[in-house]
Amino acid sequence: MKTSRRHELQTNELADSLARWIDRIKPYSRALTALVLAIVVAILAWGWLSAQRSSASADGWNAVFSALNSRNSSEELANVSSLYAGTPASVWSRVVLADQQLNAGTNQLFANKGGAREELRKAIEQYRAIQLDTREPILLQRATFGLARAHEALGTPNDLESARKEYRSIAEQWPDSPYAKDASQRADDLDREATKSFYDWLARYEPPAPLSNEPGIPGARPDFLTDPLGGSGLNTPSSIDDDSPLPSFGDTPSTGPLLGDEPDTKAEPAGNDAPQDEPAEEPASESTGEASEKQPAEAASAEPSSDESPDQPAESPPADENP
Repeated sequence: MKTSRRHELQTNELADSLARWIDRIKPYSRALTALVLAIVVAILAWGWLSAQRSSASADGWNAVFSALNSRNSSEELANVSSLYAGTPASVWSRVVLADQQLNAGTNQLFANKGGAREELRKAIEQYRAIQLDTREPILLQRATFGLARAHEALGTPNDLESARKEYRSIAEQWPDSPYAKDASQRADDLDREATKSFYDWLARYEPPAPLSNEPGIPGARPDFLTDPLGGSGLNTPSSIDDDSPLPSFGDTPSTGPLLGDEPDTKAEPAGNDAPQDEPAEEPASESTGEASEKQPAEAASAEPSSDESPDQPAESPPADENP
């Protein structure tokens, strides 16, 4: 059999098989057409949704960065988490918000314990919600570490036990986590007596009352000048009453003036100058008559030794003295 003949026979067999398949699917042609159209629509819808999600994710990240640069970043982050729910930006905004609440609570522990506890409890709620809403390892590790820190900052026995468990869970579940080393160290520190003593002191500590905005009373010591060492026996300047005598530092040396005092020896000559000058002038005033009687003789004796002025002519000798 020639090659061309074999080719014709194969072509006929292929055409016959296609004809048979077409005849079989003719009763289901409408259903198959609908299926094909559904697949095409699904592909197009998936592409559109993917584009929308990408756009929403980009908008969400832009909103997160804008919230971080705003003054009321906490409120802005809360709005971002609700507006872009279901996106990575929403989860990360909640993580950052929880971190801010944790920092605010720890910063107020020594100034306002009530406000500090409130912020720390808000942080604990945020971290727990993040643990339930995400499966990302890095987010779970960060939320767990923040949750442990918030419990530790509260400092109660139950919270310290919860903090210890959370720290241990990080090292056990994620040994390669960047938080594993710090978590293990914090868990070990909570078992030390020095740490327990510190949190016992922190539980008894009460921050000082804030300063009043009212003006002070004239003559009264302000509240911030109260002696913090009143029970230690050490008298600081703020603990000395206005009516109490000044402290004595020993007998004053008898020789030499004190520092800042002017010696008496310098003041005496200044006070005696006037009395010494007055007696020297009085004899001159009392002997005015006597001096006037002797004035011709003194003037005559003083004329040869004094310098004569050019305006004053020289005296000529008396005429009766000539021979």
